[in-house]
Amino acid sequence: MLSSLALRLEQSGDRERFTRLYEQTQRPLCRLAARFLGPGPRAEDVVQDTFIKLIQNYDRLRSRSDGELERWLMAVGKNTALDALRREGRETELETQTWEPAVPPDLGEFEALVALIRSMPEDYRRVLELKFLAEWSLTEIAKELGLTEGAVKSRIFRGRKRLIDALQREGYLDGQSCI
Repeated sequence: MLSSLALRLEQSGDRERFTRLYEQTQRPLCRLAARFLGPGPRAEDVVQDTFIKLIQNYDRLRSRSDGELERWLMAVGKNTALDALRREGRETELETQTWEPAVPPDLGEFEALVALIRSMPEDYRRVLELKFLAEWSLTEIAKELGLTEGAVKSRIFRGRKRLIDALQREGYLDGQSCI
């Protein structure tokens, strides 16, 4: 199925680039998906779905470098695996009003920050991960999530506020913040 969809790419250079990207990122994507879903067909489905999304969005993504596309594929693969978990009911939705981060006490500061971000409501988590962990620009985040740059800025501002409050509650900040 993937090979027939790849034929939808208009230019032969696009097909060659897709093949090269597939060969370079298929195994890392499979390992990433397997971390969430375990090895096997479910992880393989996530990899295939990720490449299908690349083909479906290729016109919009064509101008990005191979490195940017590899990062895009990894982010989409992770989110596709998480979506599969949600569909299976293994992950519960966090209500914005009742969000309470759960950070194991033995994690280092960076790991604690990552754990706090990952436990946040989806609207804030995605923009904070892309901004602070993947170091994407506002423009890249807006394109990826289908938002305006203003909406991205707003979510980053509100998400940072929630994160700072959570870090203070967990004892990582003493009222001062450089986040």
